[in-house]
Amino acid sequence: MKRWMQKTYRIDTAKIAARYKISEILAEVLVKRGLFDWTAMDQYLFADMESLHDPAEMKDLEKTARLLEEKIANRENIMIIGDYDVDGVMSTYILYRGMQMLGGKAGFRIPHRVKDGYGIRDYMAQEAYEEGYTTILTCDNGISAVDAIRKAKELGMTVLLTDHHEVPCIDGKEVLPPADTIIDPKQKECSYPFKELCGAGIAYKLITYMMQQRGKKCEQELLPYAAIATVCDVVPLLGENRILVKNGLKYLEHTKDIGLKALLDIQQFQHRITSTDLGFRIGPCINAAGRLSDAKKAMDLLIEEEPKKAQKKALELLELNQIRKDYTAMATRRAEEIIETSDIKNDKIYVVSLEDCHESVAGIVAGRIREKYYRPTLILTKAQKGLKGSGRSIPEYHMQQGLLASREFLTEFGGHALAAGFSLPEENLDALRKDLNQKCTLQEEDLIEKVYLDKDVMLEDMTEDLVKQLDWMEPFGQNNPKAVFSKREVVVSAVALCGNENQIARIRFKEGIRTYQGVDFRCELHLAKAIRERYGEAAWESLMQKDGQEYAIDILFYPTINERFGGVQFEVLDCR
Repeated sequence: MKRWMQKTYRIDTAKIAARYKISEILAEVLVKRGLFDWTAMDQYLFADMESLHDPAEMKDLEKTARLLEEKIANRENIMIIGDYDVDGVMSTYILYRGMQMLGGKAGFRIPHRVKDGYGIRDYMAQEAYEEGYTTILTCDNGISAVDAIRKAKELGMTVLLTDHHEVPCIDGKEVLPPADTIIDPKQKECSYPFKELCGAGIAYKLITYMMQQRGKKCEQELLPYAAIATVCDVVPLLGENRILVKNGLKYLEHTKDIGLKALLDIQQFQHRITSTDLGFRIGPCINAAGRLSDAKKAMDLLIEEEPKKAQKKALELLELNQIRKDYTAMATRRAEEIIETSDIKNDKIYVVSLEDCHESVAGIVAGRIREKYYRPTLILTKAQKGLKGSGRSIPEYHMQQGLLASREFLTEFGGHALAAGFSLPEENLDALRKDLNQKCTLQEEDLIEKVYLDKDVMLEDMTEDLVKQLDWMEPFGQNNPKAVFSKREVVVSAVALCGNENQIARIRFKEGIRTYQGVDFRCELHLAKAIRERYGEAAWESLMQKDGQEYAIDILFYPTINERFGGVQFEVLDCR
């Protein structure tokens, strides 16, 4: 069972509400987001582009820009090497489009998930050299690619590295590749104030700086792509990331880019596009290309200039994403079966091998298992050589450091605190599982998920005006979740199941004499589980049979506007 937590502060909510002309409920939520002074609140609420830090503060950025300008002036060929996820594709697009805007000659290569694996390889450097490229510019990868970058340097190439991942360390000392320049805010010698940009955010910073040196801007052309990547790479949506996404969404609504517009049109949005749409509708289509086919298809869509061709390419990505959903559902069910029928369930770190799982969905499956069991989870699949895996973690366990400590069993690995990718010989599977769990310092207390709520409320306080004000907190995402409220002992008077697998519950709540509408998109994990645990199986059957029985429970929820029928409805996040 999750532990509901609530922070308490002594707050003059009336003063905050008066300053911004907002509800005192929203004022309290803002303080509980860590906004303790007017400057912090202003930056959060208004998120002006002028508040971004100077890109030149980033180590090696000015030098990288200068070298690129020399390459552009000399008409040298620049090879951009990205990655196959959303951040990698968007980073590649930003640099490629940026080079075009600056008059440069650039090509790109996005590694194939199965054939190449993650990041730049030594043979990519060799092939780029043979194709006449003098310079390699990486994005969203490279910080751990020592051998590949050494190969490029042996060939006499210029290597300009941009990445945002953690720098590998051995015995506390950074292990950096021999690139000509390294832009990565996470390296120790970089004093850039904000360390949480994604790969596309760093690429955007680089191109922005170069355009500024020429007295030009590129927000309209490039900011939407940085926004999509920032949400989909699950970096904290605070500080500069919040600014990039909030403003990028504005430009996205009115994009004239043919490829991106085709992808938006095929989704048939009936509302203003939000960060949730980026993370759950737009991003997955981009990701689907890299997961099930070739990420180059996503890039090809983004650079397409013919509307009819763009529409066809967008439709292909949409179809690939539906196939991906089916694969994910099957693999998740299989992973749950293995955990429930083996001693893996007793582990603190779950290491699960799925022979028939498509390797491209391993990360999604790991995320779903982590969410259900609240354990750091590594899902492994068969690869061309050995096993390949993806991991998703909980805040209490740094996954990249955990893999680093067990690197003797791995062929390669990379990632950060909450997610990682890796590969290993098949015979090392059991040893890896044992080693990770033996070295793990997680305590039982760490394995109880903590859910932070903002306020206990009466349902009648959840007005349409308040819901509209809560939307000012957009963009929502990592480290900036939607406001969560609790209602104790609310009465459930009726439930109707819907969805392909009856996984969604439409709920009627009662508070006093008034009724309210609610929806639970994961009914078995929330509403059904709570009713069964509190009242027994018969109570749940009673609700299903609609015999008029009512049951009181506690709920965590987020208020929304029902897009179809209007009015406020409560999206259930947990029950007990």
